[in-house]
Amino acid sequence: MESNLHKASERLKEIRPDYAWDPSIFSDSDARADAVRCIIEKRLSLADRTIILLYVDCHNYHELGRLLGFSHMTARKEVLRIKRRILQIYNGQA
Repeated sequence: MESNLHKASERLKEIRPDYAWDPSIFSDSDARADAVRCIIEKRLSLADRTIILLYVDCHNYHELGRLLGFSHMTARKEVLRIKRRILQIYNGQA
């Protein structure tokens, strides 16, 4: 257990710079944010768009599941699927 915790801690140190706070992501003139907005608005189905936008408002899978009549695990799986789809489109893989 200790070695797994140590490995995880070391991995976190390696990737932390990739996840550093970047306030420009919330700028109206940020091309990345515009691209994600465009993907959500134009490339996702109405159901997927609804789920991902509700997730942003709910901030947790339990609340999202309750609102949509899903279990929290189903809500989690759907959000993760939609996030993967957005990333695929963003990276030009779809």
